[in-house]
Amino acid sequence: MLRNHYLLIGFVWLFILSACSQGIALTESDHHLVISHFLPGSHPIQTDILKEIGDEWTEESNHSITYDLYPSNALGNAGSQYDMAVTGEADIALSVHGYSPGRFSLVSILELPFFAESAVHGSKIIEHLFHEFPSIQKQHDDSVPLFLFTADPAQLVTKTKRIKSPEDVKGLRIRSPSPLANEILEALGAVPVSMPMGDVYESMERGVIDGAMIPLEALYNYNLHEVINYITIGNFSTTPFFAVMNKHKYNQFSKSEKSMIHESTGLEAAIKSGEVFDQDGRKGRNLAEENGAKVYEVDKIQIGEWNAALKPVFETWIEEMEKEGYPGREIYRRALELKEELR
Repeated sequence: MLRNHYLLIGFVWLFILSACSQGIALTESDHHLVISHFLPGSHPIQTDILKEIGDEWTEESNHSITYDLYPSNALGNAGSQYDMAVTGEADIALSVHGYSPGRFSLVSILELPFFAESAVHGSKIIEHLFHEFPSIQKQHDDSVPLFLFTADPAQLVTKTKRIKSPEDVKGLRIRSPSPLANEILEALGAVPVSMPMGDVYESMERGVIDGAMIPLEALYNYNLHEVINYITIGNFSTTPFFAVMNKHKYNQFSKSEKSMIHESTGLEAAIKSGEVFDQDGRKGRNLAEENGAKVYEVDKIQIGEWNAALKPVFETWIEEMEKEGYPGREIYRRALELKEELR
């Protein structure tokens, strides 16, 4: 009996040595990735972007890279996602820059009015700015940025009052997505109300807020088409997003694996993410109109009136960046150039 026991141990060790010599994986995965984000599990950013990227890595690495997705703040709230990637609580995290106020001040250039005309357009601009300006890169240098992108532009949606001019915004309680959006709304005379997207439906329905500054995709993904009656389209702001990887985890990959990771992320993934938001933005608008909502689009003549009302916001942004030692005016001018170049 003892002799058989030793023979069994010998066979196990022989298998292990043989497997190692042939490069056979003895575990499920050489690299298992924990991917975290705050969006619902049904959101196309998970189903069409993160899952597609993860599946591609798994297939191309012959299953040496595997992953699990944790949506809906399962591992931490939206504002902690970036730090989770930095500390390694998550290997990859995706969230909104504005949920970490003051930390990513330079990408907030996209939150200024009238820059992005679509999510794809905004995603191209933010990716180009990131690669052109070391100061923007430095604000992300405690992680490995995989891709930056934007949602579709934020519009003003209201329940009881139609907005056609800046005058119409005065006194309204409007949900705001970020500190810079607060400044935009205050410049228009509104009362900004900060709240998570998940609270907007009930707040609008109960009259806690009069309206919201949101991308139209939220009308679809959060069913807000059911509680709004008016949409004013003016591209008043755009929300920048990040998808970043933990540095230590990244450094565990081989050179060829790193190349594979970057080939499937970067500008390509940014554009695909933008397309997701643009598609859902169209769905949201259609649903709202089918539900009786009236849509008003700010035209080229009226945009001057909005520009005049919001001019101080642009100047304040530039001044604040310059005071912090950043090339605010240079980034602003380049963003204006890219707005035209990348249409």
